[in-house]
Amino acid sequence: MKNEQVVDPKCGTAFELQKGIFLKIIDLEGRQVVDLLAFNMHKPREHLSTGATIDCNGSLVPRKGDFLYSNRYNPLLQLIEDTVGVHDLLHPPCSREMYRCLYNITGSRPNCHDNFLQSIKKFGLDETYITTPFNVFMHSQITAGGKVTVKEPLSRAGDYILLKAEMDLLVAITACSVEESACNAYKCSAIKVELNGRAGQ
Repeated sequence: MKNEQVVDPKCGTAFELQKGIFLKIIDLEGRQVVDLLAFNMHKPREHLSTGATIDCNGSLVPRKGDFLYSNRYNPLLQLIEDTVGVHDLLHPPCSREMYRCLYNITGSRPNCHDNFLQSIKKFGLDETYITTPFNVFMHSQITAGGKVTVKEPLSRAGDYILLKAEMDLLVAITACSVEESACNAYKCSAIKVELNGRAGQ
């Protein structure tokens, strides 16, 4: 991909991210979740693990300075800057099966799982590589009793996160397709991706 790309609503993309390069994800209109997967470019069976990330950081929400870890407990990306501070590591990508189960919606419709699959195919990866993503800007709340609810994102137009690659990576990103709940405030919108972007540039 070029140094910057706008990802349309309910669409996805995948690209190579070299070690040391910065990845900036910008919410253009506000309250839009972005699903992110990352793979070791040279050994893609090593991939982002939300479980290992929770384990290593001791938190359900990564904070500035924290790392996103692989299933082999190696750091993949570091969170350098974050104007929102609320993200999710629990929810799987939306899929046809999710729409059937949660919303009684059947048939073909845009979803993050299919967007991921379409994007990573060009790198020779298949459905077995799709795991639980880092859900940027997703606002999940957990009660004392363990109940999980999804609220509207706190991000507003222009909010962003900045990540630094800790190894050569393949990154897949989708602008989440859910408009049936508060996940994207009932309306899906575009996001912007910049490579080597720093705050203020």
